[in-house]
Amino acid sequence: MPQTLVLLDGHSLAYRAFYALPSDMATPAGQVTNAVYGFTSMLIKLLGDEHPDALAVAWDVKGPTFRHEQYQEYKAQREAAPDLFRSQLPLIREVLDSMDIAQLGVQGFEADDVIATLARSAATAGWRVLVVTGDRDAFQLIDDNITVLYTRRGISDVVRADSAWVKERYDVTPDQYVEYAALRGDTSDNLPGVPGVGEKRAAGLLNSYGSLEGVFAAVDQQSPKLAENLAAAEEQVLLNRELMTLKEDVAVDTDPDGFAWGEWDKSKVREVFDALTFQSLWERLLEVGGETQAGSKESLEVEVSTELDAGRIANLGSSTTSIAVEPVHEGGELVGLVVAPSGSESVTFVPADSFEALAPVLADPGVAKVGHDIKSLARRLLAVGIDMRGLVFDTALAAYLVNPARRAPELDDLAGRVLGLELDRGSDDDGTADDQGAFDFDGRGPDLEAAGRRAVAIDRLVSPLTEQLNARAGLSLFHDIELPLVRILAHMEHTGIAVDRDYLVTFGDQLRERLAVLEKQIHEHAGGPFNVNSTLQLREILFEKLGLPIVKKTPKGAPSTDAAVLQKLDHPIVTDLLSYRELEKLRSTYVDALLPLVDDDGRVRGRFNQMAAATGRLSAEQPNLQNIPIRSEEGRAIRHAFVAAEGMTFVVADYSQIELRILAHLSQDSALVEAFRNGEDIHRATASRVFDVSLDEVTTEQRRRAKVINFGLLYGMEAYGLAQRLEIGRDEAAEHMDAYFSQFPLVQDFMRGIVDEAKQTGFTVTLLGRRRYLPELTSSNFRDRQMGERMALNAPIQGSAADIIKKAMIDLFDPLGGLEAEMLVQIHDELLIETPVDRVDDVIAVTRETMEAVVELDVPLEVTVASGPSLAATKA
Repeated sequence: MPQTLVLLDGHSLAYRAFYALPSDMATPAGQVTNAVYGFTSMLIKLLGDEHPDALAVAWDVKGPTFRHEQYQEYKAQREAAPDLFRSQLPLIREVLDSMDIAQLGVQGFEADDVIATLARSAATAGWRVLVVTGDRDAFQLIDDNITVLYTRRGISDVVRADSAWVKERYDVTPDQYVEYAALRGDTSDNLPGVPGVGEKRAAGLLNSYGSLEGVFAAVDQQSPKLAENLAAAEEQVLLNRELMTLKEDVAVDTDPDGFAWGEWDKSKVREVFDALTFQSLWERLLEVGGETQAGSKESLEVEVSTELDAGRIANLGSSTTSIAVEPVHEGGELVGLVVAPSGSESVTFVPADSFEALAPVLADPGVAKVGHDIKSLARRLLAVGIDMRGLVFDTALAAYLVNPARRAPELDDLAGRVLGLELDRGSDDDGTADDQGAFDFDGRGPDLEAAGRRAVAIDRLVSPLTEQLNARAGLSLFHDIELPLVRILAHMEHTGIAVDRDYLVTFGDQLRERLAVLEKQIHEHAGGPFNVNSTLQLREILFEKLGLPIVKKTPKGAPSTDAAVLQKLDHPIVTDLLSYRELEKLRSTYVDALLPLVDDDGRVRGRFNQMAAATGRLSAEQPNLQNIPIRSEEGRAIRHAFVAAEGMTFVVADYSQIELRILAHLSQDSALVEAFRNGEDIHRATASRVFDVSLDEVTTEQRRRAKVINFGLLYGMEAYGLAQRLEIGRDEAAEHMDAYFSQFPLVQDFMRGIVDEAKQTGFTVTLLGRRRYLPELTSSNFRDRQMGERMALNAPIQGSAADIIKKAMIDLFDPLGGLEAEMLVQIHDELLIETPVDRVDDVIAVTRETMEAVVELDVPLEVTVASGPSLAATKA
């Protein structure tokens, strides 16, 4: 059996990997590694699949090649490779060096030429050769001994191209491929072909006349247009052939034995892979080398003590560094805690009935505690009267800040990826994973050793995650904002908000009565009964039975029935359908969904998620208290159900136009800054400038348009989107935007600058240092890049607003507690506080003063405050 030589086109594969994988993949030091990871992953797969005897990677060498000398326009249109890509090439070379894989490059020639020389020489010597590339020019090399592994898209869509495949795909032989390509041209190399000659015609011409010389000799046998195009392009096509033909005589050592691969220094490779945090790739490489994955992950051995006496509790409380705290659940109930002193594998199990003895340690802010997604534990402890303090590290929160685009990982995944530790989470009888900390095996009770291993893993994760945070300049945000917020959110979740159950039931009954009336009217308009909630049946009624025009189609090609479409249909059924949908959503989403969540004490207790939005915004669920309707009269009626407790009232404090104020601060546009400093109505001031009228002459419609422009810019809205929102022509919308930027020129400069900077660094940064990584900016997909640019515009502003209100919550928590008031809900730029009625003036004063002083901007932060006995009675 012949020996196998694998030849890789280094730049081609690295480039495809770079655009195939997100650029938020990075080392703890912040070095982006998507190209390195993708390249290495493909390399390991090749080693496992092909088992090469020899292996080499060819690289392009900086500088002009003989092709540039022959044709100055060769590749002239190509832009410089992104900095994020270029910075990874040395890392790929380092990976290859560590694995003792040969690397070659020759000045004046391309990697393709080096590969062609090596491949032809080895094939002549009887070797089986595999060329791995994303460049189709390599198809000319294919023969009985040379096969091309062609990466069509990304790094995973690979085709094994042999002579039969080339013939089937292009209808030419590998020997004909260069002339076929010369006729068609190659836009990536800036080589024009014959106009009007596509794949089929190029193949047909070569198969009819045998060669380019034969094709051009038979020009007069073609149609007049084709004959004209061929004659005009003859010189260029012949030059194309010369430039596309790979050199097979480059001065390079061609002995395949010099590229032999098999033995490699595992310690050297492991060091490089560890620095790149390529744990999973290391495991795959070991498997290729015949070693088991089990040997690549460490399993922890812990000693669990269930003895709990005063001395042991005192020792836990006197830990010189920190204690890791891991909850233990059984059947969904908190049955205890496992506590692990830092640096120790000896852990202590504290059952729930002994929490009182441990309470002084848990509540002591001087005892440093670490955990994984510890807010849920903090909330459960509040339910038994323990206010846990002294939280110094949360591994889930740290991992989220390192990579906010990725969901906060489970502890077992994080420990495996960062530490190489194997953790078992435990499972229910059906084999599905339990909640965090749940270890119930077939009714035998909690697995304390598994819980102990988790606690020790949490302790061990602190150091590497701290390094990763520091490398991404995230330690200040982590310690000053996110960690202090954990305890505050636990308190808010524990407190909940009171709901008037009777009002909600009555309102639900009213909705059902109104829905029944609307349904009857809809059926009358439709000429018979049907399921109004069925999209399929509604389509049949609207577009078949009633014959209404199809305004828009869904991505799957079906007629759309969304609200925007319905509003454009001229039929009496439309008004009732829109009303029905609004009331049905209120009934199903708010009334019926909210009632089962009301606890016995009449309060609902939702959850706030710190680790959901890449911008840093909080989200809420079960129920989503951030999404209580406000726009319609019926929606506002829901707000009557949220009431203050007896003797209490609500205070609602709202940052006024905070995102526009941040835009003014960041852009330093003098007109925008002065408008806020002068206390002007910013939308009226904008309208005055955009429409060139005095402030007193601004109409309601002009102010409305200015408001849409102001907020649309924050989300990267362009003329088309503005036209849609304002229901005006695109040209008119473009005029509005041009007028805006002429009046606020530094806003446009800021927007361009923030996108350009993000393209260079790969991320945006908020006022308080929160980074958002944007791999979309380097996507090969145009729409993805556009989306990335919009996110780059919005992230620093929305993220700064999120950071500011989080800091306000931290600064307010203790002062509100001193007034016997509590924060209940954060709704993006707004805080809902419950306060004793006789303290409302003090609460309003301290709230406004604190929120307006959270950060110092070049424009004032303004807070509007209102109070009332129900959410509906407050209007901030």
